[in-house]
Formats: sequence, structure tokens, C-alpha cells
Amino acid sequence: MHTMQYQNARDRISLTPIYAKRAPEQAPAAPADWVAAAMDALDGIGSVVSSQCFANPDTLTPYGITAYALALMRLRECASAARFERLTDACDALAVTVSRLIEDRSCASREKCEALTRFVAHAQAMIQMAAGHPASDRMRVKRGARALI
Repeated sequence: MHTMQYQNARDRISLTPIYAKRAPEQAPAAPADWVAAAMDALDGIGSVVSSQCFANPDTLTPYGITAYALALMRLRECASAARFERLTDACDALAVTVSRLIEDRSCASREKCEALTRFVAHAQAMIQMAAGHPASDRMRVKRGARALI
């Protein structure tokens, strides 16, 4: 017999990826579409982190943690569809921390909140690298300098 928690979770959350539910003609065809979707998902995480809730572990709310978790799931889905393996692995690793915070907010620390906040910048760099775009103008200068040597 299944527990009530299992039945509620099964009814509440569908783990089927969004792109699998779409009709084939609606699924993004080009990798650029997935890059844009990943950047959009990352903007969602950025907006969650921009709230002051992640600045201090004492102000971390269940709503903030849940919103972060949902945005992280969306980013992971887009990264997986775009075949950004490094970003997918990073999302999986961070999901462990987020799930612990969901289960027990008392384990929140300043380091965990900072890691959740820093992830936005790291993920943006991973997307740009995986998509073949330089992370910044400084990287372009370094690459140009190497080409001259």
C-alpha cells in the first residue's frame, strides 16, 4: 500500500518534460531555441535570487525555496534538451542542496544561500560556453591575443 505522501506527490507533480508533451510541430527545432529557453529559465532563477530572501538564511521562506526549485527544474530540462551536459550535471548537484532546504529550512546557512545566488552567474557562463558564445569581452581579447602568437 502506498503512503499518502507518495500518492499526493504522484498527483501533484508530473515529471514528464514539457517538450515531450508538446506536439512535434511546437517543439523547438533549432539549438538556438533551447539556448534561448535555457537563458529564460536562468532569468527565472535570477529573479527568485534577486529577492532579499536569499541574502540571509534567516529570511529564507518556503515559497522562495520552492520557486528556486521549480526554476532550477526548468533550467535543467532546457539544458538537457540542448545537450548542455555540464550545466545539466550542475543543476543535478545543486538540486541536492535545494531539496535539503525544502525538507529542513533549519539547515540553511550563509554559504548555501551564497552558493544558490552564485549559481546564476556560473550557469550563464556555462550556457555561453556551451553555445559557443564568449563569456565576456575579456575572453574575446584573450582568444585574439592567442591567435596573434
